[in-house]
Amino acid sequence: MDYFQLFNLPKKIEINKKLLSKNFYKLQLIYHPDLFIHASCSEKKNILKKSININKGYKILRHFSTRAIYLLSLNGININQKKISFNNHIFLSKYFSLYEELDYVKNHDHNKEAYNSFNKKVQNQIQKYKDNIIIQLNNKNWIASEKIILKLLFVLKIEKSLKK
Repeated sequence: MDYFQLFNLPKKIEINKKLLSKNFYKLQLIYHPDLFIHASCSEKKNILKKSININKGYKILRHFSTRAIYLLSLNGININQKKISFNNHIFLSKYFSLYEELDYVKNHDHNKEAYNSFNKKVQNQIQKYKDNIIIQLNNKNWIASEKIILKLLFVLKIEKSLKK
C-alpha cells in the first residue's frame, strides 16, 4: 500500500500536513470500524485492516523522519538504524561529544543556560539534517539521503533524551 496515494498526496518529503490530517479524518469517517458493527465478519475484518492501514500511514507520513524513511523504502532502500558506519569517525566523535554534553546538562539540571544552549545546538543540527535530506530526496540521491537520515535519527535520540 502506498500511503501517499492513500492520502492523495504527492510522493515528496515536503507535504501539506493540514491536507494529510484532513484526508485522514475523511478516511476515518468512511472506514472507522465502529461504523460497521452490523456488517458481516469478513466485512468487519476488511474494514479493520483498512482502518489499521489508515492509522499506520498517517503515523508514518505525519513525522519528517518516518516519512523520509518511507520515501526511501518506496525506492528500494530500507533503513537499518544499526547500519551507520563506525568507520565514520568524524560523525561518531561529534555524536559522542553531543552525548557528553547531554550528560552534563542532565547532571546540572539547575543550569538553565546550559540546557537552553544545548537544546538550541541540537535543534540547529536537526534542522541542518532535515534541510539536507530535503535536497537529497528531491534530487533522488537515495544513498546520500540514507546516510543523512541515519545521522538525523541519532540526533533525534539525543533530543528525545533531552526532553525527558
